[in-house]
Amino acid sequence: MIGFIILAVLALGFALAVVVAKHPVHSALALVGHVVVLAVFYLLLKAEFLAAAQVIVYAGAIMILFLFVVTLLTAGKEDQDARESLPAQRGIAAFLAILGGALLAGTAVRVAGTPAAGRAPTGYGGLLDMGRLLWGPDFPYLALVALMLLTAALGVIVLNRPEPAGAPVKEGR
Repeated sequence: MIGFIILAVLALGFALAVVVAKHPVHSALALVGHVVVLAVFYLLLKAEFLAAAQVIVYAGAIMILFLFVVTLLTAGKEDQDARESLPAQRGIAAFLAILGGALLAGTAVRVAGTPAAGRAPTGYGGLLDMGRLLWGPDFPYLALVALMLLTAALGVIVLNRPEPAGAPVKEGR
């Protein structure tokens, strides 16, 4: 139980760091830390395949893609103190965060009293069940998401490539 509490505090700390971090790369690294803690939770639930997939897919592929895109988008730009376009946005965001946290806490307290709480179903996260799920009828959607991520990365590369020295300036750039 102590290990679970420590992991829960770590997960909440990383999640808070994702939202509070001012630099996008720091936010992405905090998200990687959160994903790794979630993988440890899967290991505690005896869902080894889901833990490995969590680390490989999210921490590996998607986060590296995110860092790559952020690096390309912010290349050559120095940090500037950006003024908020909406003066009340911090207050509204804080209110929505507190409301969402209260709803999640209420749901957790309500679900904790049910008889099935804390027990994973038999075969949960097993290799055979996950294989059926991934390679089943929904596989085309998985392939389309992968294609969409690849297209987004290629679009960023094409839109942000440097102009050769001495090239004429193009309209619209």
